[in-house]
Amino acid sequence: MAKVTKDGLLNAMGFFCATILVSSFAIGSILDDGHPEFVIDDDSILRDVENLTSYGPRVSGSEAERQASEYIGERFEDIGLKNVEIRTYQAMGSWVESPNADEEPIHMHAQIEQGSPNIPGFPDGAAGTGRIQIESTGDLNHIDSFSFLGYSGGYHKHDNQLLDLGFGSTGDFESSGDLTDCAIIVHYDGSRTLADIYKDAIEGNAAVLMIYQEGVEEPPFRTVTVEEDGVIVPFPEAYGGQYYDLLIPFIHISESVAQTFIDYVVEAAADSTKYAILDGNWEAVKTGTRTIRVVTGEIPGDDRNIMIGAHHDSTYLGPGAVDNAIGVSQIIEIASHLVERQVGPTFQFASWGGEELGLLGSQAFIQENEADLEGLDFYINLDSTNLNPSIGLGTLGIETTESRLSQSLNEARGIVFGDDWDGYEAEVFTNNGGGGSDHKSFNSAGFSTVGFYGWKYPEYHLPSDQFNVINQDSVQLVPDMVLQFVSMESGYEGGPVIQIEGLEGKSESWVFPFTIALCAGLATGIGGIIVMVLREITREMMAFMLGMAGGVMLLISIVDLWFEQANEFGFLSISVSFGIGALAVLLASYLLSKDDEEDMTVERKLYKSGILTAIALGVHNFPEGLAMGVAVLESAQYGFVLMIAIALHNIPEGIAVAAPIQAGNGGKLKATGIAMLTGLTEPLGALFALLILGSILTPLIVGISLAFVGGIMTVVSCKELIPQAISQNRPRHMIVGMLFGSSIMQLSLLLLG
Repeated sequence: MAKVTKDGLLNAMGFFCATILVSSFAIGSILDDGHPEFVIDDDSILRDVENLTSYGPRVSGSEAERQASEYIGERFEDIGLKNVEIRTYQAMGSWVESPNADEEPIHMHAQIEQGSPNIPGFPDGAAGTGRIQIESTGDLNHIDSFSFLGYSGGYHKHDNQLLDLGFGSTGDFESSGDLTDCAIIVHYDGSRTLADIYKDAIEGNAAVLMIYQEGVEEPPFRTVTVEEDGVIVPFPEAYGGQYYDLLIPFIHISESVAQTFIDYVVEAAADSTKYAILDGNWEAVKTGTRTIRVVTGEIPGDDRNIMIGAHHDSTYLGPGAVDNAIGVSQIIEIASHLVERQVGPTFQFASWGGEELGLLGSQAFIQENEADLEGLDFYINLDSTNLNPSIGLGTLGIETTESRLSQSLNEARGIVFGDDWDGYEAEVFTNNGGGGSDHKSFNSAGFSTVGFYGWKYPEYHLPSDQFNVINQDSVQLVPDMVLQFVSMESGYEGGPVIQIEGLEGKSESWVFPFTIALCAGLATGIGGIIVMVLREITREMMAFMLGMAGGVMLLISIVDLWFEQANEFGFLSISVSFGIGALAVLLASYLLSKDDEEDMTVERKLYKSGILTAIALGVHNFPEGLAMGVAVLESAQYGFVLMIAIALHNIPEGIAVAAPIQAGNGGKLKATGIAMLTGLTEPLGALFALLILGSILTPLIVGISLAFVGGIMTVVSCKELIPQAISQNRPRHMIVGMLFGSSIMQLSLLLLG
């Protein structure tokens, strides 16, 4: 059996440490070059969609909308959002109240009557005794044959003369003359706004306004608003409110019903004794002031600010699974992932009421919080983000007002779609000031926006927009893409491999950051104690420990304090700061030793190396404390993880201080005490960040400070620690020590971020 020698163990240890070091760098490089992976919980999304749709139509101001808002608020709190609040705003609304059992139901019908004309000046229906019905549609079913548009007037009306007004152009209205008691039919093709058509109908004294669209057999809900000075105004309040008390029924009818009505009009026009008439009861339609709700919550972070939202209200016709329970459920899932990372920008989340009334919830929120939103980087909106290639709707629309955001959006698209989403695609384009959902409110207020949406689907604004319309296979796609996008924009690279649970949110006082900084700093004392308990420090051990300290300091200085900071803040400023730190310690070393360097004993040189190392590490630990204070202001969890990483590398730093001081006849207690003192600058740095610098301490200042210390540590390592290790005449022990220190340090940086 082969005998294991000390040299063999040393060689094996060196090989093992080299393997760990190379592997850690390789894995770190792969993680840096890759992108974070998010495991989307599609079951959670679907559960939220199902729960939201269970309340029925969530018309703004209704009991269902209140219940949905409370549910969303509870979910925000469940996943860990802070400052969750349900805000209320008073706004013009429209809704339908189902008649009681003893009341006349919603209905309308048209017929051809023959006989005497209406008697001028007499009430509606006065001519009914003088005419007979010769043809009728029978009662037309509300929802199947007709629906009400937002801000429709509502009343009971008889004997309205049907009149086909073509496409409802300005000329059509001008040539029609007096429209008193007329129920006019307009072929709506989008060439004029609904508000313009409605206004002309009211000014012409029409009794009822009906629109239809080519190919539309299931009349959807639409709302009628006017944009005045960049603000969306409900029709009753627009134009100075002059039409507030003049609203007439505004009805969307199916194309086939419209054609029947037009046939009646044509038939009546050919016989002076025939009349095309519309009767109806539309009293259930209401317009007035409503309470709309906006649910908000946030993930506190740094001074960057990103907001993500979706509307939770639906039309009166249906529960709005696609429009927009899916969007709300997806932002809840997005928020749950961003809560876990606990570092980066401040993220605000909002669920809007009043969207179907004309974006009134988001508009009111912006007006109320305009000053607080000044620092908003951009707003992201999700609406109807249900994709289904099987019905030709596999394309995700993404519109942004900023061309600079398009690059990140396209990169996120490439990451997410890859090879896993056959039949799906996304279109990214710039749309200045546009948007058909709540991001338009932010556009109008001057904010940068991104809107995610699905294209118009068959169940849009209809009773059939139920949970079963959701394509369950694709619900995770949009949350993943939004998370990839915000990760790029906020510089998030996936976080540490090891995460600490139970520490969410920011620290609210200085006690916690001071305590963890103190714990990290005292870890240098552990290194001193390790040296103190050793019976003898041999040349082999000294070469190993000095090499280990040099390896730790060089790796931290070059990789973490220079290269990583330069990648984040720019190579010029960081390199200049690094160089100034190096020159400063070179100058100090020259001034302190120019007279007695040649007369120094070996012990004296070791002692001096230990003192210089202590000074360098004491200076180094101060900005580390600054960094920890800043980190805890962003996230208590991140600060705690940072404390573990710093504490781990502070142990060999303590050894690096204590070992040469003790070997230089400084004494065990003195060596351990000095090692411990170098760590006490850590909590001082944290207190300085929290109590003195406060809000002026930026990540850039911390980065430059760390680079400055990196320069100091590099010189101390190259000029003091490594030469002293070489002087022990144990090169293999020194090299293995350097590999050991570097591998432990790199592994801790990889695992703990």
